Amino acid sequence: QCIEGELMGSEIPMELGQSIVIGRDAGEANLVFRDSTISRKHLLVELDDEGNYYVTDYSKVGTQTDTGEQLAHEERVQVAAGTVLVIGKAGTKVRLG
Repeated sequence: QCIEGELMGSEIPMELGQSIVIGRDAGEANLVFRDSTISRKHLLVELDDEGNYYVTDYSKVGTQTDTGEQLAHEERVQVAAGTVLVIGKAGTKVRLG
């Protein structure tokens, strides 16, 4: 769910075992932003069969949580449901779960 930014209020329901891509390129991303500080393929979000969220940052500018934790580039990390991710430089925020 996008909670801040140009797509505020938009959400993509995820089912167990599903993944989505957040980015600027409609050919690669399920949730597409026009913000030029968001990479074409910025972030992969996965929901595994047990309900665990995993994210992988592919961007040049990085992704962080709303607590300020920077995600490692191209490293798959588990995050809790309810985590808010800040993507791009314009303050776009997406909440998982």
